[in-house]
Amino acid sequence: MARIILVWGLWGPYHCRRLEVFRQHAGRAGHEVIGVSLFSGSRAYQWCVSLLPEGVVHFNLGDDETRLPVRHIGSLLMLPRKLRADIALLPSYDHWSLVLNAGVRIAGGRVVMMNDTHNGTARARGLKAAFKQRVVAGFHAGFVAGSPQRRYFASLGLPMEKIFTGYDAVDNNYFAARAEEVRGQRSEVRSRYELPEHYFLSLGRFVVKKNLTTLIQAYRKFLDSNQNCQTHLVLIGSGEEGPKLHSLCQELRLPTYDKTSAGTEDRKSKIKDEPPGVHFYGFRQIEENPVFYALADAFILPSLWEEWGLVVNEAMASGLPVIVSETAGCVEDLLESSDPMESLPLQTLTQLAQMGLLAKARINGFVFNPRLSDELSRAMLILDASSSLRCVMGQASRRIVEKFSCENFARNALRAAQAAQATTK
Repeated sequence: MARIILVWGLWGPYHCRRLEVFRQHAGRAGHEVIGVSLFSGSRAYQWCVSLLPEGVVHFNLGDDETRLPVRHIGSLLMLPRKLRADIALLPSYDHWSLVLNAGVRIAGGRVVMMNDTHNGTARARGLKAAFKQRVVAGFHAGFVAGSPQRRYFASLGLPMEKIFTGYDAVDNNYFAARAEEVRGQRSEVRSRYELPEHYFLSLGRFVVKKNLTTLIQAYRKFLDSNQNCQTHLVLIGSGEEGPKLHSLCQELRLPTYDKTSAGTEDRKSKIKDEPPGVHFYGFRQIEENPVFYALADAFILPSLWEEWGLVVNEAMASGLPVIVSETAGCVEDLLESSDPMESLPLQTLTQLAQMGLLAKARINGFVFNPRLSDELSRAMLILDASSSLRCVMGQASRRIVEKFSCENFARNALRAAQAAQATTK
């Protein structure tokens, strides 16, 4: 039996379910799993996890997971020995993860790297890149997001046969069940949240990499190409780019709607006859997000770069067609590129050919160049025009995302741990 520690700096909603399922799988194989939490906050994420799952050890390094307080290095170095860890699953290879990496090795344990970086998001250059390659090659095994990530870390010296995929997973069953529940109360929920009858949805932080300016520009072109359209754009999130996005909407003559308090008890809500525009709902916790997925027509991730894009998992588990930037790390695995001739109606194929989108079509949505707003707007037009196509693609989304379930996370995390344990280096 091995004692395995599963470490994340800041635990969010995704991590709790992953630990629960991993513990079940590992337990059946005779192993013990201990979760380790290191920080109580983050500058990047606003997750609210009021109570850590049973069996999670919280070693408080502060309220910013991007920084390692120097005064805690000695204690952190000794933590693996204190927990009697045989194997540690550690995210990344930087800052506090490096300290834990050393601590596990000093205690005689094995280390598995968890990561979702790929060649398109790698930023290290020169000496930093050489150091990174040396650190990565020294792991006993890898547990990464998907195919591009597996190739990337193999190129840094980690043996391909010791790299396993499926790291980036959400609780598919939760999103599927909640979406169906919301759809069963469609009118009531739509009224409470003041949601339009038809809308495209994007959910994420308002930062430069999310490329929301291109999405808003594409939405303007989408409306200009369809004068009778009544489909809106709903944005869930907040961040430093917020004022810029509001200004852009004004510049493009797009109506904007402040819905940051919609759905709360202190706001009397009702559906209004609003002209198509951009709705700003602010940041929402994971418990509310299925509301917005369930009633959307499609989900859009326009990022300039993205390590993976877990919101795409969530949208697919909720049964939505997706339009995803071709630079996102999840595209290769989550948007299947089967021959569209086999899955799409002839009329749709003709439209795609006419609009130059045949090469961008996938069986559950579209990919697009994130620097071309026109390409995105054309994909939006195709989906908006056909409810039957949205239904077919949404069903395909649910089937595909099952390959990236928490159960798959648990199976491959255990395989990675066992591969590390068998490594002699």
